[in-house]
Amino acid sequence: VKELNDSVMTLHDELMPKTEQIIQLKTSLDSLSKGPDSVHVKKLIQSLDKADSEMMNWMHQFSIDSLSSMDFKAKISYLHEQLNKLKSVETFTDSTLNAANQYKK
Repeated sequence: VKELNDSVMTLHDELMPKTEQIIQLKTSLDSLSKGPDSVHVKKLIQSLDKADSEMMNWMHQFSIDSLSSMDFKAKISYLHEQLNKLKSVETFTDSTLNAANQYKK
């Protein structure tokens, strides 16, 4: 349980700085949203919004406190589920950041 919880928290801690990158990219792309590539830029901004939203949603639904009331199997299952959800958020966030950064180059 501790190992799984540590994995979840480590991944969370790796993703949090990426939310700052998302905000910075959205700000810089916003100035380009009225240019010739406005449709593409707006899609990138929407993807960045979604990545940020997915992380916030995960944090709001994650309940470390509820672990104390679960039995061992439920804890393992819950933490596996949370780790998988967070890996999905990471994959989407990384691909979105990559696409936005590639566009800016």
